[in-house]
Amino acid sequence: MGILMGLDDKTKPADSVHVNHYCCIEGCGKWGGLGFASSKAVDTQWWCSEHYPHGDAMKDRDSTFAGRG
Repeated sequence: MGILMGLDDKTKPADSVHVNHYCCIEGCGKWGGLGFASSKAVDTQWWCSEHYPHGDAMKDRDSTFAGRG
C-alpha cells in the first residue's frame, strides 16, 4: 500500500493526468521534450530538440565538458 492509503494503484488521482506537449513551431509536430515557462502564471512552451532556441549553447557546453571525467 502506498502513501494514498485506501486507493489502489489504478485509482490514484494523478494517474489520469497526462499532458501531450509537442513542438511549438508551426508545422513541426515532433514531441516537445524541452520546455520553458518564465513563471507558473504562463503556459509552458515546448520545443523538439531540433527547434529548441538554446540548442547550440547546449551542444557547445557538452563539447566543453566531453573530455573531463
